[in-house]
Parts: sequence; C-alpha cells; structure tokens
Amino acid sequence: MRKVTSSSKSKQKSAANAADMPNYKEFLWYKKHEKALLKQYLGRFLVIKDEKIIADFDSKVEAWKETIKAHEPGSFIIHQCVPVDVKHLPRLANRQFSAVNG
Repeated sequence: MRKVTSSSKSKQKSAANAADMPNYKEFLWYKKHEKALLKQYLGRFLVIKDEKIIADFDSKVEAWKETIKAHEPGSFIIHQCVPVDVKHLPRLANRQFSAVNG
C-alpha cells in the first residue's frame, strides 16, 4: 500500500481541478489539432466553443468584443494560434490561460 504524501495530494488535487475547469476541453481540442490549425490560422486569435472554431480575429480585443455580442462570456476561449516553445507551456491560473516564462 502506497502512502500518499502531502505533495502527492496537492498534485492530484490540481490535476483534478484543471480537468474540471470551464472550457478546458476547448484547449485540449486546440492542442489535439494544433498542427493543422497552425497551417491555416498562424498568428490569428481563435475563438473556440464546443470544440470547434467559431471565429478568428487579428487581435484578442477584437475577438472578445465581437464574440460577446453573440456568446455568453465564459462559454468560449480565445487562444492565439502560434507555435509554443516548451518553456512557455500554457498553465491554468484563475480560470484563464497564461504563459509561464522560465
């Protein structure tokens, strides 16, 4: 029988929380299709809802302003379609995706 240490507990808890985050499935969908999306949408800000792209824009601000006209905030994600360096992998923080430098 393996004893669960406090660090193991926190890792298990954070992994479960990430999977339960609203719209996390959209990010996972993006990662699954990233190679093809990069060819078509490189540099664009993609609005992803229900595991599909509903729009793409030149800027994050434009994407937000236009998307909230027809969709409830929190029901979609906006993600810039750019190649990701391993050092800058996305991390969930306060229900938003952010880049971690380091």
